[in-house]
Amino acid sequence: MTRGGKEDALFGRESLFRQKLDQLRTTGEIKRKQQIDPMARVRELEQSQLLSGAQAFVSSNSSADIQKMALLDSLTELYNHDSIMRIFKDELKRSRRYKQNEALLILRVDQLEQIEQSHGKLVSDSILKGLSNFLMKMIRDVDIPARYDAQHFAVVLPATDLKGTLVLAERIRSKVSYERISEMGQNWSVTVSIGVSAFPDHSPSPDELIQKAYQACTMAKMQGGDKVYVAE
Repeated sequence: MTRGGKEDALFGRESLFRQKLDQLRTTGEIKRKQQIDPMARVRELEQSQLLSGAQAFVSSNSSADIQKMALLDSLTELYNHDSIMRIFKDELKRSRRYKQNEALLILRVDQLEQIEQSHGKLVSDSILKGLSNFLMKMIRDVDIPARYDAQHFAVVLPATDLKGTLVLAERIRSKVSYERISEMGQNWSVTVSIGVSAFPDHSPSPDELIQKAYQACTMAKMQGGDKVYVAE
C-alpha cells in the first residue's frame, strides 16, 4: 500500500468521502455541496407512498437529514448500496485514468443466520452495527466502507495493490476472530469471510470486480468461514 508522488496528491479526494461519512454519522451535517438533490429524494419517497406529501416531509426533516437518508444505511450508518456503487465506479474510472491500483473487499459475518435464529433480529442487527464501528477503526482514513446488502459489507481501497489489500483483509479477519464485538451489553464472538478483488489484476470492469469479490466471499464462507479468499 505504498504511496508517493502522484498518489499523495490524489488522496485528498478519497479523504473527502470519509470526512463526509464521519460528519453524517455524528451530526447529520454536510459541509460540502453534494450532487444529490434533496428534493429529488423527497419526490422519490412521495411516489413510493412512504410519505403523504413532500411538504410534510420537509417540514419535519432538514435537508441534511434527507441527504443522510439517501446516502447512508440506516442501521450501520455506513454508505448504502447505491452510494458505494457510484463511488466505486467513479473511483475506478479515475484509477484507470491515472494508472493507479484499486481494490475491493466484500465481507460478511459467518454466524449471522444462526445468531438471528437463536437470539432474534435485534441481536443480529446489533452485531452488524458493532462490526461497522469495528471496520471504521480498522481501515485507513482514505478507505471507503459501506453496507453492500443485508449480510455483506464492502470496503473500497483506493491506490492499493493486491498485496496490500491482502494484508489489510487478513488483519481485519484475524482481529475480528481474536476480539469480541461488544453490543447490547454483551460480547459476541464472531468470524468473518472476506472476498478480495483488485484492479487491474482481476478486471477493468467495476461490475465484474464486485461480482468477483462477492463470489470470493461466498467461497470463503463455503470453505468454513474465517478466511480471506482472492478472486479468480
